[in-house]
Parts: sequence; C-alpha cells; structure tokens
Amino acid sequence: MEENKSKILIHGKICVKHGHERIFIPKKSIIMFVKNGRKTDLHTMDGIYSIHDSLNNVEKKLDNRHFFRSHQSFIINLMMIRKIVTTDLETYVNMEHTEEKAQITKQNEKKLYELIEVF
Repeated sequence: MEENKSKILIHGKICVKHGHERIFIPKKSIIMFVKNGRKTDLHTMDGIYSIHDSLNNVEKKLDNRHFFRSHQSFIINLMMIRKIVTTDLETYVNMEHTEEKAQITKQNEKKLYELIEVF
C-alpha cells in the first residue's frame, strides 16, 4: 500500500520547527519573512524565529493571497503593511508591529498596487 505523502495546511496557521518544538503561528501575527544567509527569519508580533529553509521554498508554501514577495530578500504579510515610502535612494515598506523596513523593488511596487485597491 502506497503512503499518501501530500501535505495539508492548517487554515490560518503555519507550523515552524523551533529547537525541539513545533510552534503553530497564526498567519495574522506574521509580519514578514527575511532572507538571512541560507536561513529565513520569520518576524512575528511575538518575536523572530529562524527557519532552516530558503526564502524561495518558504514562498512556495505560502498562500499568495496573504503574502507578497516584495524583494529577493523579503516576503511581507499584506495585512501588516503600514505604508510604502519612496526616497531618492530606495523604496521600502513600513510594517505594523516592528521598526524594521522591508525593501520593495519598483517593479514589485507596481505589482502590489495592481493587487490592492488604491484610493
């Protein structure tokens, strides 16, 4: 008998290995994912968790209705965007519940505006 190897997603949560624990984190508390070498840092309202997976693999597992790849080093939670700031040197996203900024490319900024309602 062949074992079913398909994975299921728990609606509204993701599961993260953290030491000897498996932590179930509500998607609504995720601020962003940040590339950190070969790992990915998961920024939440409760703290930062390091994931032993590439940002590309994380992106494949996420629901693109809630998360957006703003830059090669960032995936942001669309519900956590506070504002987008453009300066002479860069464009970045200010996120809720953190002082850290997420970079966004000009091309991805245009894609983001196509996805959301702008008044």
